This record gives sequence, structure tokens and C-alpha cells, in this order.
Amino acid sequence: MRRMVFVLSVIILLAFSCGDETARQTVPYAPVNFRVDPSGYDAILNNPHSYKIFTEEERRLPSDRFGYAGVLVVSDARGDLHAFDLCCPHEDSKGITVTPDYEENEGYNGKVKCVSCGSVFVTMFGLGSVESGPSTEPLQRYNVLPLQDGSYRVVN
Repeated sequence: MRRMVFVLSVIILLAFSCGDETARQTVPYAPVNFRVDPSGYDAILNNPHSYKIFTEEERRLPSDRFGYAGVLVVSDARGDLHAFDLCCPHEDSKGITVTPDYEENEGYNGKVKCVSCGSVFVTMFGLGSVESGPSTEPLQRYNVLPLQDGSYRVVN
């Protein structure tokens, strides 16, 4: 009986310890920590299916950090914000970034494309998953945390 309880305990322990709880890094690690203010500087993000790019050149505070190649913040259909590194995970180069797919008459379609390898990633659902191209990894995602004043903190 003790042996059966031991074996069951080991099986249960193995079953629940196999999950990966940490976000997978698809590009080299770089710190991310900045504030997004949809009621001020970043009002464009109040619109569903909108986006804004944040890079070191637009730093507002000395403590702001924008990931490996910059950060793309997108607003989905419900108005929720999602953040991704601009670096294409297939190219893995700071100088090769993804670009939002924007049609003159249709606006932002919730996808980004790598100008170098041609990979297309879907951002409209907050996953950054690969739609087409040679990339096998999704875009690097970052956490978007709501703050009490209606702004958001983007961190990794």
C-alpha cells in the first residue's frame, strides 16, 4: 500500500511539474520598463486596432527601457494592450525589425512583417504568433500591467 501511494505521488508530482510557467525568450534579453499613458502622450492606443512604437529615441525618463530592438504596443478589438519586441525572432538582430502592416484605406490589420525574411506575425490577439514565413518562433511578448491612474507599465 505504501509503495502504491509513493508511486502515485511521484506520478502526480511529475505531471504538475512539467509545465513551463516562464515566458520564453525568443530574442536576446534586454530590460523593458516604461509607462504607457493612453489619456496623454499615447492617446492613439485608445482606438481599437491601433499601435505605437517605443524606442530609445523617444525615452521620456532616464529609467525607461525598451527591450532589444524597441517595443510595439498594440490595442486589440476590445481595447486591451499587448506589447512585443520589434526584433524578428528569425533574424535575431537588433537592426532587423518587424513593421506594422498598415493599409491606406483599411488601417492597421493586426499583423506585423519582417522586412528581411518576410515572416508575418499576428499581434491582434496578443500572442505574436507566426502566420507565415521562415520564423518558427513567435514575437517576444512583454507584460502590460494596468496602474491605478489609468496608465500602464510595460515590463519583462
